Amino acid sequence: MLSLYKKISLVFFGSLVERYIDSFRPLEPHIHNANMKILLKTWVSMLFFTTFLSFVASFTLIFVMLTYVIEVEFYVYVFSVIFFPVFVSSIVFIIFYLYPVQRENARKKSIENNLPFAITHMAAIASSGIPTEFMFELLTGFKEYGEIAEDSKLIMRNIKTFGMSSVDAMKDIAERTPSQEFREVLLGIVSTMESGGDLVEYLREMADKALFNYRIKREKYLKTLSTYADIYTALLVAAPLMMLSLLATMSIIGGSVMGLTISDLIILITWV
Repeated sequence: MLSLYKKISLVFFGSLVERYIDSFRPLEPHIHNANMKILLKTWVSMLFFTTFLSFVASFTLIFVMLTYVIEVEFYVYVFSVIFFPVFVSSIVFIIFYLYPVQRENARKKSIENNLPFAITHMAAIASSGIPTEFMFELLTGFKEYGEIAEDSKLIMRNIKTFGMSSVDAMKDIAERTPSQEFREVLLGIVSTMESGGDLVEYLREMADKALFNYRIKREKYLKTLSTYADIYTALLVAAPLMMLSLLATMSIIGGSVMGLTISDLIILITWV
């Protein structure tokens, strides 16, 4: 179904996209790093086609609603028929344009969250003395490692299907991964293999470093959550209680605020 949608998009907008493809070049590295397995021209064609469909659908919907279902003033009718389709199609365009960036960031987060544990596993596998490519082949079976397992599958694809050496296969994935930390690990493995160094010792050192960085990130995250919890407590718990205490004191004196009595304000704050 998706393949058919790609073909239809290219038929309708392929030639138009070809003329303006340079304007969308900034998207190409994001599509590449997001591992979306789609060409830039195809993605931009889908972007335009989906935007066009959303414009037609929203225009038809608002036209039918305001013509046959809801009666509105003429100026509201004209404004809605023009503005609503433009608004909807603009939102769709922005979502499609930013999706590769969001997908790339999601991959990066998945890799960096699982990297300390994956490297520790890699060090344990390497200590058994098996070849490096089998180390990545074993990682492909662990879905718990998320995108690291997916990148390991790509490394094995490069080796088994494209006939690359393990070094070239890792270099290729290092160029497309969105995580700088994982890129350093892969290139470090390549450098260690080419120089004849101790791969097990290198992986153990990287595992210790990754675990340390992971703990630091977790601590920062917990501190951020604690800050937000304090703000929530101050604004939504302590502040209303203080306001109620103040109003209870003011109710003894009497008076009103913006036409509301103190008792009305207390009820309003209590229920809102």
